[in-house]
Amino acid sequence: MASPSHTVRGTHQFEIVGYSLIKHLATGEFVRSAAFAVGGYRWSVRFYPGGFSPPHCAFVSAFLKITSKDARAWARFDLRLLDRATGLSRSMRRAAAHVVFDYSAPHKTCKGKRGARAFMVRSELEASPYLRGDRLTIECVVDVVVVAAGDEAAGAAVAPPPRQLRAPPSDLSKHLGDMLDQGDLADISFDVRGEIFRAHKAVLAARSPVFMAELYGGMKEKGMERIAIDDMQPVVFGALLRFVYTDVLMLPGDLEGDDYREMVRHLLEAADRYGMERLKMICESILCRSLDGSTVETTLALADQHYCKALKDVCVQFMSLGLEG
Repeated sequence: MASPSHTVRGTHQFEIVGYSLIKHLATGEFVRSAAFAVGGYRWSVRFYPGGFSPPHCAFVSAFLKITSKDARAWARFDLRLLDRATGLSRSMRRAAAHVVFDYSAPHKTCKGKRGARAFMVRSELEASPYLRGDRLTIECVVDVVVVAAGDEAAGAAVAPPPRQLRAPPSDLSKHLGDMLDQGDLADISFDVRGEIFRAHKAVLAARSPVFMAELYGGMKEKGMERIAIDDMQPVVFGALLRFVYTDVLMLPGDLEGDDYREMVRHLLEAADRYGMERLKMICESILCRSLDGSTVETTLALADQHYCKALKDVCVQFMSLGLEG
């Protein structure tokens, strides 16, 4: 007897042109793709540049939503980021098994849409090759279970596709952040202009080649339990340390304008000092976006001093365009 159901696959590319125009949308606000049809149902992709909810405001969020009114479907999906230059894509959120999409489900259950609240750290996305020319492309692959014509009753009696238990999102960064905050098992401390920071040698060494050399290599000083740092602001070292543990850039929320840019400049210097290349790239990206006539010269000097080629190129281009104007 033939199976009462089969699977239909469809792919849709949601191209966001003018990312800079939507990047400042508030948390919870989204842009949506045009509706597309797969398996007899209509779907759309939703992108939240400010994150889905306050706990995810440092991320961008992305979801696949069923838009056929009162529909209920079983589908498996894969939300991907597409690099237009290479044609290669990277899977960011993939359902391991078919899940139910229920248009009428209450909003808080999220069964009408599926995806990722923590799709990607916003600063990482903005420094990535997936955002080129102010364009971002989200590719969505959908596999929909379709009941064969004439077998609706049989199809209704068929058990839903086998499901796998879904592992919760990684909370490693949260646990490491808690360990930093609580100071449990800390075996090193830093005196930064009178403010004490407790940390863990193994974590520092795993994340920074400079810390590795200072704490375990030839630069290690015998009996070293406290390191004095007099040439860095405590708030900058605190942000650096937080990134070491969580891989997330967290800056004081009351900073804006020149104060914000100055903090990022100091953090770039700290990232370069400790060999934190990803943090350095994130800082470069922020400074690129905030470049203007009053900051370009100091930013160029900073880029030249710390070997930030991409940032330097942007500054030079900015200045040349200004001269031409």
